[in-house]
Amino acid sequence: MFLHKKGRIALVISLFVFAAPVLPVCADELDDFLQQQQELSQKQNTVQSQLNTLTNGAEKMEKTIDTLKSQISQAEKDLTAKENAYKLAQKNVAVVQQDVEKKTEELEQRQVTLQKRVRAIYENGQVNYLEVIFNSTSISDFISRVEYLGCLVENDQNILGGIRGQQEELKDKKAELTVKLAETEKLKSEAENAKTYLSDRKGKQETALAMNKKQQDDLITQIEKLEADSQALGAKIRQLQKDNPGVKGSISTWPTPGYWYITSPFGYRTHPITGQNKLHTGCDIGAPASAKIVSAGTGEVIFAGWYGAYGNAVIINHGNGLSSLYGHMSSIAIANGAAVSPGQTIGYVGSTGWSTGPHLHFEIRQNGNPVNPLGYFQ
Repeated sequence: MFLHKKGRIALVISLFVFAAPVLPVCADELDDFLQQQQELSQKQNTVQSQLNTLTNGAEKMEKTIDTLKSQISQAEKDLTAKENAYKLAQKNVAVVQQDVEKKTEELEQRQVTLQKRVRAIYENGQVNYLEVIFNSTSISDFISRVEYLGCLVENDQNILGGIRGQQEELKDKKAELTVKLAETEKLKSEAENAKTYLSDRKGKQETALAMNKKQQDDLITQIEKLEADSQALGAKIRQLQKDNPGVKGSISTWPTPGYWYITSPFGYRTHPITGQNKLHTGCDIGAPASAKIVSAGTGEVIFAGWYGAYGNAVIINHGNGLSSLYGHMSSIAIANGAAVSPGQTIGYVGSTGWSTGPHLHFEIRQNGNPVNPLGYFQ
Protein backbone atom coordinates (compact mmCIF):
# COMPACT_ATOMS: atom_id res chain seq x y z
CA MET A 1 0.00 0.00 0.00
CA PHE A 2 2.73 2.46 0.98
CA LEU A 3 4.99 1.77 -1.99
CA HIS A 4 1.98 2.15 -4.28
CA LYS A 5 1.31 5.66 -2.94
CA LYS A 6 4.98 6.60 -3.15
CA GLY A 7 5.14 5.47 -6.77
CA ARG A 8 2.05 7.51 -7.60
CA ILE A 9 3.48 10.61 -5.93
CA ALA A 10 6.86 10.30 -7.64
CA LEU A 11 5.23 10.04 -11.06
CA VAL A 12 2.69 12.83 -10.55
CA ILE A 13 5.20 15.53 -9.59
CA SER A 14 6.95 15.11 -12.94
CA LEU A 15 3.95 16.54 -14.83
CA PHE A 16 4.13 20.21 -14.06
CA VAL A 17 7.65 21.70 -14.25
CA PHE A 18 8.42 21.45 -17.92
CA ALA A 19 5.09 21.68 -19.77
CA ALA A 20 5.90 24.88 -21.77
CA PRO A 21 8.76 27.20 -22.79
CA VAL A 22 10.43 29.67 -20.42
CA LEU A 23 9.31 33.32 -20.53
CA PRO A 24 12.12 35.77 -21.11
CA VAL A 25 9.86 38.68 -20.09
CA CYS A 26 9.08 37.06 -16.71
CA ALA A 27 12.48 35.54 -16.04
CA ASP A 28 12.83 36.79 -12.48
CA GLU A 29 9.36 35.65 -11.45
CA LEU A 30 9.81 32.34 -13.23
CA ASP A 31 13.16 31.80 -11.52
CA ASP A 32 11.47 32.42 -8.17
CA PHE A 33 8.79 29.87 -8.94
CA LEU A 34 11.36 27.34 -10.15
CA GLN A 35 13.35 27.87 -6.96
CA GLN A 36 10.20 27.26 -4.90
CA GLN A 37 9.50 24.20 -7.02
CA GLN A 38 13.00 22.86 -6.30
CA GLU A 39 12.64 23.53 -2.56
CA LEU A 40 9.33 21.66 -2.51
CA SER A 41 10.93 18.80 -4.41
CA GLN A 42 13.76 18.67 -1.87
CA LYS A 43 11.26 18.63 1.01
CA GLN A 44 9.35 15.88 -0.70
CA ASN A 45 12.54 13.93 -1.21
CA THR A 46 13.36 14.28 2.50
CA VAL A 47 9.94 12.97 3.48
CA GLN A 48 10.18 10.18 0.91
CA SER A 49 13.58 9.25 2.35
CA GLN A 50 12.01 9.06 5.81
CA LEU A 51 9.21 6.97 4.37
CA ASN A 52 11.73 4.62 2.74
CA THR A 53 13.51 4.25 6.09
CA LEU A 54 10.22 3.41 7.80
CA THR A 55 9.31 0.97 5.03
CA ASN A 56 12.66 -0.80 5.35
CA GLY A 57 12.23 -0.85 9.13
CA ALA A 58 8.75 -2.34 8.75
CA GLU A 59 10.09 -5.07 6.49
CA LYS A 60 12.76 -5.95 9.07
CA MET A 61 10.18 -5.99 11.87
CA GLU A 62 7.89 -8.23 9.83
CA LYS A 63 10.79 -10.64 9.27
CA THR A 64 11.61 -10.51 12.99
CA ILE A 65 7.96 -11.25 13.82
CA ASP A 66 7.98 -14.21 11.42
CA THR A 67 11.17 -15.49 13.06
CA LEU A 68 9.65 -15.05 16.52
CA LYS A 69 6.53 -16.91 15.43
CA SER A 70 8.72 -19.82 14.34
CA GLN A 71 10.67 -19.67 17.61
CA ILE A 72 7.44 -19.54 19.63
CA SER A 73 6.14 -22.58 17.75
CA GLN A 74 9.36 -24.45 18.59
CA ALA A 75 9.19 -23.21 22.19
CA GLU A 76 5.63 -24.53 22.48
CA LYS A 77 6.79 -27.94 21.25
CA ASP A 78 9.68 -27.86 23.72
CA LEU A 79 7.32 -26.85 26.53
CA THR A 80 4.96 -29.70 25.66
CA ALA A 81 7.87 -32.15 25.80
CA LYS A 82 9.02 -30.73 29.16
CA GLU A 83 5.48 -30.89 30.55
CA ASN A 84 5.17 -34.52 29.45
CA ALA A 85 8.54 -35.31 31.07
CA TYR A 86 7.40 -33.59 34.26
CA LYS A 87 4.15 -35.55 34.31
CA LEU A 88 6.08 -38.80 33.76
CA ALA A 89 8.44 -37.92 36.63
CA GLN A 90 5.47 -37.19 38.86
CA LYS A 91 3.97 -40.56 37.91
CA ASN A 92 7.26 -42.36 38.64
CA VAL A 93 7.53 -40.68 42.02
CA ALA A 94 3.94 -41.63 42.80
CA VAL A 95 4.59 -45.29 41.85
CA VAL A 96 7.75 -45.43 43.95
CA GLN A 97 5.93 -43.71 46.79
CA GLN A 98 3.35 -46.50 46.71
CA ASP A 99 6.17 -49.08 46.79
CA VAL A 100 7.79 -47.20 49.65
CA GLU A 101 4.53 -47.21 51.57
CA LYS A 102 4.05 -50.96 51.00
CA LYS A 103 7.60 -51.77 51.97
CA THR A 104 7.40 -49.50 55.01
CA GLU A 105 4.22 -51.23 56.12
CA GLU A 106 5.85 -54.63 55.61
CA LEU A 107 8.97 -53.58 57.44
CA GLU A 108 6.97 -52.11 60.28
CA GLN A 109 5.13 -55.40 60.66
CA ARG A 110 8.36 -57.39 60.65
CA GLN A 111 9.93 -54.97 63.08
CA VAL A 112 6.97 -55.32 65.45
CA THR A 113 7.36 -59.12 65.32
CA LEU A 114 11.04 -58.87 66.03
CA GLN A 115 10.47 -56.42 68.82
CA LYS A 116 8.00 -58.83 70.41
CA ARG A 117 10.49 -61.69 70.10
CA VAL A 118 13.35 -59.68 71.54
CA ARG A 119 11.14 -58.48 74.37
CA ALA A 120 10.10 -62.09 75.16
CA ILE A 121 13.71 -63.25 75.15
CA TYR A 122 14.69 -60.34 77.35
CA GLU A 123 11.82 -60.86 79.77
CA ASN A 124 11.96 -64.63 79.84
CA GLY A 125 15.51 -65.25 78.87
CA GLN A 126 16.66 -66.75 82.20
CA VAL A 127 13.63 -69.08 82.36
CA ASN A 128 14.27 -70.24 78.84
CA TYR A 129 17.88 -71.13 79.63
CA LEU A 130 16.81 -72.97 82.82
CA GLU A 131 14.20 -74.81 80.80
CA VAL A 132 16.91 -75.73 78.33
CA ILE A 133 19.11 -77.08 81.16
CA PHE A 134 16.36 -79.00 82.96
CA ASN A 135 14.70 -80.23 79.79
CA SER A 136 17.92 -81.46 78.24
CA THR A 137 18.22 -85.23 78.26
CA SER A 138 21.97 -85.20 77.84
CA ILE A 139 24.98 -82.98 77.52
CA SER A 140 24.73 -83.28 73.75
CA ASP A 141 21.07 -82.27 73.85
CA PHE A 142 21.90 -79.32 76.11
CA ILE A 143 24.58 -78.05 73.72
CA SER A 144 22.23 -78.40 70.77
CA ARG A 145 19.51 -76.40 72.53
CA VAL A 146 21.97 -73.62 73.50
CA GLU A 147 23.27 -73.42 69.90
CA TYR A 148 19.69 -73.18 68.63
CA LEU A 149 18.91 -70.26 70.92
CA GLY A 150 22.13 -68.53 69.77
CA CYS A 151 21.23 -69.05 66.11
CA LEU A 152 17.73 -67.71 66.71
CA VAL A 153 19.07 -64.51 68.26
CA GLU A 154 21.67 -64.12 65.49
CA ASN A 155 18.98 -64.62 62.86
CA ASP A 156 16.81 -62.00 64.53
CA GLN A 157 19.73 -59.59 64.45
CA ASN A 158 20.36 -60.31 60.75
CA ILE A 159 16.71 -59.69 59.92
CA LEU A 160 16.79 -56.41 61.83
CA GLY A 161 19.93 -55.36 59.89
CA GLY A 162 18.19 -56.28 56.62
CA ILE A 163 15.21 -54.14 57.55
CA ARG A 164 17.47 -51.18 58.14
CA GLY A 165 19.24 -51.77 54.81
CA GLN A 166 15.95 -51.85 52.92
CA GLN A 167 14.85 -48.68 54.65
CA GLU A 168 18.03 -46.89 53.55
CA GLU A 169 17.68 -48.22 50.00
CA LEU A 170 14.10 -46.95 49.76
CA LYS A 171 15.14 -43.57 51.15
CA ASP A 172 17.93 -43.29 48.53
CA LYS A 173 15.58 -44.27 45.70
CA LYS A 174 12.97 -41.79 46.82
CA ALA A 175 15.59 -39.03 47.15
CA GLU A 176 16.89 -39.78 43.63
CA LEU A 177 13.42 -39.59 42.11
CA THR A 178 12.69 -36.41 44.03
CA VAL A 179 15.82 -34.83 42.52
CA LYS A 180 14.72 -35.91 39.01
CA LEU A 181 11.28 -34.48 39.64
CA ALA A 182 12.81 -31.16 40.68
CA GLU A 183 14.99 -31.16 37.54
CA THR A 184 12.06 -31.75 35.22
CA GLU A 185 10.07 -29.07 37.04
CA LYS A 186 12.95 -26.64 36.53
CA LEU A 187 13.17 -27.48 32.81
CA LYS A 188 9.42 -27.03 32.47
CA SER A 189 9.65 -23.65 34.19
CA GLU A 190 12.50 -22.59 31.87
CA ALA A 191 10.46 -23.62 28.83
CA GLU A 192 7.49 -21.62 30.09
CA ASN A 193 9.73 -18.59 30.66
CA ALA A 194 11.22 -18.93 27.16
CA LYS A 195 7.78 -19.02 25.58
CA THR A 196 6.65 -16.03 27.66
CA TYR A 197 9.79 -14.08 26.68
CA LEU A 198 9.34 -14.81 22.97
CA SER A 199 5.64 -13.94 23.11
CA ASP A 200 6.48 -10.68 24.87
CA ARG A 201 9.07 -9.81 22.20
CA LYS A 202 6.58 -10.62 19.47
CA GLY A 203 3.99 -8.37 21.12
CA LYS A 204 6.48 -5.48 21.33
CA GLN A 205 7.49 -5.96 17.69
CA GLU A 206 3.85 -5.94 16.61
CA THR A 207 3.25 -2.75 18.60
CA ALA A 208 6.33 -1.14 17.03
CA LEU A 209 5.19 -2.27 13.57
CA ALA A 210 1.75 -0.73 14.10
CA MET A 211 3.41 2.54 15.18
CA ASN A 212 5.69 2.36 12.12
CA LYS A 213 2.69 1.96 9.81
CA LYS A 214 1.00 4.96 11.46
CA GLN A 215 4.14 7.04 10.92
CA GLN A 216 4.14 5.95 7.28
CA ASP A 217 0.54 7.12 6.95
CA ASP A 218 1.50 10.47 8.49
CA LEU A 219 4.41 10.88 6.08
CA ILE A 220 2.23 9.97 3.10
CA THR A 221 -0.16 12.71 4.20
CA GLN A 222 2.78 15.14 4.23
CA ILE A 223 3.87 13.98 0.77
CA GLU A 224 0.36 14.50 -0.60
CA LYS A 225 0.33 18.03 0.89
CA LEU A 226 3.69 18.79 -0.73
CA GLU A 227 2.34 17.35 -3.99
CA ALA A 228 -0.64 19.69 -3.86
CA ASP A 229 1.66 22.69 -3.21
CA SER A 230 3.91 21.60 -6.04
CA GLN A 231 0.96 21.28 -8.44
CA ALA A 232 -0.11 24.81 -7.54
CA LEU A 233 3.37 26.12 -8.37
CA GLY A 234 3.38 24.10 -11.59
CA ALA A 235 0.15 25.79 -12.63
CA LYS A 236 1.74 29.20 -12.04
CA ILE A 237 4.78 28.22 -14.10
CA ARG A 238 2.58 27.06 -16.99
CA GLN A 239 0.58 30.30 -16.79
CA LEU A 240 3.79 32.34 -17.14
CA GLN A 241 4.84 30.28 -20.17
CA LYS A 242 1.42 30.08 -21.79
CA ASP A 243 1.39 32.88 -24.38
CA ASN A 244 5.08 33.15 -25.20
CA PRO A 245 7.03 31.29 -27.87
CA GLY A 246 10.22 31.04 -25.76
CA VAL A 247 13.17 29.05 -27.10
CA LYS A 248 12.99 27.52 -30.55
CA GLY A 249 14.69 24.16 -30.87
CA SER A 250 14.16 20.50 -31.65
CA ILE A 251 15.10 16.93 -30.67
CA SER A 252 17.90 15.62 -32.85
CA THR A 253 20.64 13.85 -30.83
CA TRP A 254 20.69 10.55 -28.92
CA PRO A 255 21.42 11.39 -25.25
CA THR A 256 23.92 8.55 -24.49
CA PRO A 257 26.61 8.42 -27.20
CA GLY A 258 27.61 4.81 -27.87
CA TYR A 259 24.84 3.28 -25.77
CA TRP A 260 21.58 2.40 -27.50
CA TYR A 261 20.22 -0.57 -25.55
CA ILE A 262 16.72 0.07 -24.12
CA THR A 263 16.29 -1.74 -20.79
CA SER A 264 12.72 -0.52 -20.25
CA PRO A 265 10.69 1.10 -23.06
CA PHE A 266 8.04 3.78 -22.92
CA GLY A 267 4.56 2.54 -21.93
CA TYR A 268 2.80 0.66 -19.17
CA ARG A 269 4.93 -1.72 -17.11
CA THR A 270 5.33 -3.21 -13.64
CA HIS A 271 7.32 -0.63 -11.72
CA PRO A 272 10.64 -2.15 -10.47
CA ILE A 273 10.36 -0.32 -7.11
CA THR A 274 6.62 -0.20 -6.32
CA GLY A 275 5.54 -3.36 -8.13
CA GLN A 276 2.51 -1.50 -9.50
CA ASN A 277 1.37 -1.39 -13.14
CA LYS A 278 2.21 2.20 -14.11
CA LEU A 279 2.90 4.27 -17.21
CA HIS A 280 6.64 4.46 -17.76
CA THR A 281 6.80 8.06 -18.98
CA GLY A 282 10.15 7.66 -20.74
CA CYS A 283 12.62 5.00 -21.78
CA ASP A 284 15.50 3.60 -19.74
CA ILE A 285 18.80 3.40 -21.60
CA GLY A 286 21.36 0.89 -20.33
CA ALA A 287 24.74 2.53 -19.81
CA PRO A 288 27.57 2.17 -17.28
CA ALA A 289 27.96 4.51 -14.33
CA SER A 290 29.65 7.82 -15.25
CA ALA A 291 28.94 7.43 -18.98
CA LYS A 292 28.41 10.83 -20.65
CA ILE A 293 24.89 12.25 -21.09
CA VAL A 294 24.32 14.96 -23.76
CA SER A 295 21.48 17.32 -24.62
CA ALA A 296 19.06 15.86 -27.17
CA GLY A 297 18.71 19.23 -28.88
CA THR A 298 18.89 23.02 -28.75
CA GLY A 299 17.21 24.53 -25.73
CA GLU A 300 17.46 26.11 -22.32
CA VAL A 301 17.89 24.32 -18.98
CA ILE A 302 14.84 25.10 -16.84
CA PHE A 303 15.80 22.73 -14.05
CA ALA A 304 19.07 21.21 -12.84
CA GLY A 305 19.15 19.50 -9.45
CA TRP A 306 17.54 16.84 -7.33
CA TYR A 307 14.06 15.99 -8.58
CA GLY A 308 12.34 13.49 -6.27
CA ALA A 309 12.17 9.98 -7.66
CA TYR A 310 14.29 11.07 -10.66
CA GLY A 311 17.25 11.79 -8.37
CA ASN A 312 19.74 14.15 -10.00
CA ALA A 313 17.92 15.42 -13.08
CA VAL A 314 18.08 18.01 -15.86
CA ILE A 315 15.02 19.40 -17.69
CA ILE A 316 15.53 21.23 -20.97
CA ASN A 317 12.94 23.41 -22.69
CA HIS A 318 13.20 23.11 -26.49
CA GLY A 319 10.38 25.54 -27.30
CA ASN A 320 6.93 25.08 -28.81
CA GLY A 321 5.80 23.04 -25.78
CA LEU A 322 8.59 20.49 -26.27
CA SER A 323 10.81 19.51 -23.32
CA SER A 324 13.19 16.67 -22.38
CA LEU A 325 14.18 15.21 -19.02
CA TYR A 326 17.30 13.25 -18.04
CA GLY A 327 17.02 11.37 -14.73
CA HIS A 328 19.07 9.33 -12.19
CA MET A 329 22.33 11.15 -13.03
CA SER A 330 25.37 10.46 -10.85
CA SER A 331 26.30 14.16 -11.28
CA ILE A 332 25.08 17.21 -13.19
CA ALA A 333 27.40 19.14 -15.57
CA ILE A 334 25.13 22.06 -16.51
CA ALA A 335 23.64 25.01 -14.64
CA ASN A 336 20.00 26.03 -14.39
CA GLY A 337 19.16 28.65 -17.06
CA ALA A 338 22.05 27.66 -19.35
CA ALA A 339 21.55 27.56 -23.11
CA VAL A 340 22.51 24.19 -24.59
CA SER A 341 23.19 22.83 -28.05
CA PRO A 342 22.73 19.29 -29.42
CA GLY A 343 25.41 16.88 -28.13
CA GLN A 344 26.56 19.18 -25.30
CA THR A 345 27.45 17.29 -22.10
CA ILE A 346 24.91 17.95 -19.35
CA GLY A 347 25.71 15.15 -16.84
CA TYR A 348 26.74 11.55 -16.23
CA VAL A 349 24.91 8.24 -15.86
CA GLY A 350 24.12 7.13 -12.31
CA SER A 351 21.49 5.47 -10.13
CA THR A 352 20.16 8.27 -7.92
CA GLY A 353 16.52 8.58 -6.85
CA TRP A 354 14.21 5.62 -7.37
CA SER A 355 16.56 3.43 -9.36
CA THR A 356 17.66 -0.20 -9.22
CA GLY A 357 20.95 0.30 -11.11
CA PRO A 358 22.94 2.68 -13.34
CA HIS A 359 20.96 3.88 -16.39
CA LEU A 360 19.52 7.01 -17.96
CA HIS A 361 15.80 7.68 -17.70
CA PHE A 362 15.05 9.78 -20.82
CA GLU A 363 11.70 11.57 -21.24
CA ILE A 364 10.24 13.78 -23.91
CA ARG A 365 7.01 15.74 -23.29
CA GLN A 366 4.83 17.66 -25.70
CA ASN A 367 2.72 20.32 -23.97
CA GLY A 368 3.33 18.54 -20.69
CA ASN A 369 2.22 15.11 -21.94
CA PRO A 370 4.77 12.27 -22.12
CA VAL A 371 5.41 10.86 -25.60
CA ASN A 372 7.55 7.96 -26.80
CA PRO A 373 11.16 9.28 -27.12
CA LEU A 374 12.00 6.68 -29.78
CA GLY A 375 9.55 8.37 -32.13
CA TYR A 376 12.10 11.18 -32.56
CA PHE A 377 14.90 8.82 -33.66
CA GLN A 378 13.28 6.69 -36.34
